[in-house]
Amino acid sequence: MKLKTILTLALFTISFIGFSQSNCATLKGCERKLCELNVKLANAKKAGNQNQIKGVEEAIAQTKKNCTTKTVNKDLDKKVKEKQQKVNERTADLNEAIKDKESKEKIDKKRKKLNEAKADLNKALAEQKTK
Repeated sequence: MKLKTILTLALFTISFIGFSQSNCATLKGCERKLCELNVKLANAKKAGNQNQIKGVEEAIAQTKKNCTTKTVNKDLDKKVKEKQQKVNERTADLNEAIKDKESKEKIDKKRKKLNEAKADLNKALAEQKTK
C-alpha cells in the first residue's frame, strides 16, 4: 500500500513539473499543494537560485511525507485568518489617517494598501472554497 502511494506521488510530481500555476487551481488538497511547489521548483531552477531550489525540494519532501486533507485545510484556514488580520490593520490605518486629516496622498496610499489586502483576502477565501 505504501509503495502504491509513493509511486502515485512520484508520478504526480513528475507529471506536473513545469505546469503553470493556473493548472494547479483545478486540483485540490495535497495534489494542489504539490503542484504549486513543483511550479515554484521549476521557476527556481529556471532562475538558477540554488537556495530556493533546496528550500522548495525540502518543502516537497515534507509535503509528500506529512500532507493530509486536514493539514491542507488547517493551512488554508490559517492563511485566511492572517489575510483578514491584515485587512483589519489596513482598515484601522486608513480610518486613523482620515480621522487625523492626513494629506490626500497619504490617505490614498493607505486606501490602496487596504484594497491590496482585501484582494489578497479574497484570493485566500477562493482557495479555501476549492479545498
